Amino acid sequence: MQKLLPVPGGLKTYQQDPSILVTPESRRCPICPDGHRLRSHGYYHRTAILLADQVVGRLPVVRLFCVVTGRTVSLLPDFCIPRHQHGPEVLGTFLQQYAVAGRPLGEAMRSARPSTPCHAVAQSLLAGFRRRDGPIRAYLARILTRTPVLAPSKLREVAQLVVGLCTGFTTAAHAFLSRGPDLHRIHQIGFV
Repeated sequence: MQKLLPVPGGLKTYQQDPSILVTPESRRCPICPDGHRLRSHGYYHRTAILLADQVVGRLPVVRLFCVVTGRTVSLLPDFCIPRHQHGPEVLGTFLQQYAVAGRPLGEAMRSARPSTPCHAVAQSLLAGFRRRDGPIRAYLARILTRTPVLAPSKLREVAQLVVGLCTGFTTAAHAFLSRGPDLHRIHQIGFV
């Protein structure tokens, strides 16, 4: 299980001390109803691809352990997406360029990540986002008074979700970074 948590101070602060995410609140067990305190259980490492190809190699992720169930809980920083290398800023920029600005798939992906190795990366991110249509719509209905309505089509459905997620933000990258932890907390999903 993963908890997606905001990092005060961003990436640099997190790289200096990943244990910044270990707080009394983050130690509460999300698995057990009594919410007992989780035990420290070390780290694992993952790769994160952030905006403009800022690849972070071997990013440490804090793990906590539930002694009751024997399961671990990872404290994932908010600039990551659970179970994916691409961060929310990359995804938000890509989807905004593709679905809202109408750029071709490969070009939209390169706007978010110039060194994208192949077209398949963009297709995979888009497919993952589309699979979460229902929970993202439920999340938007909960946080917005009005959701944007666009003409029906597969591309327009994605555009509608992206526009809704970006409401109140100046950039898609910032919107996805800010909305990600809340979406994960409420629906236990990432954007992809």
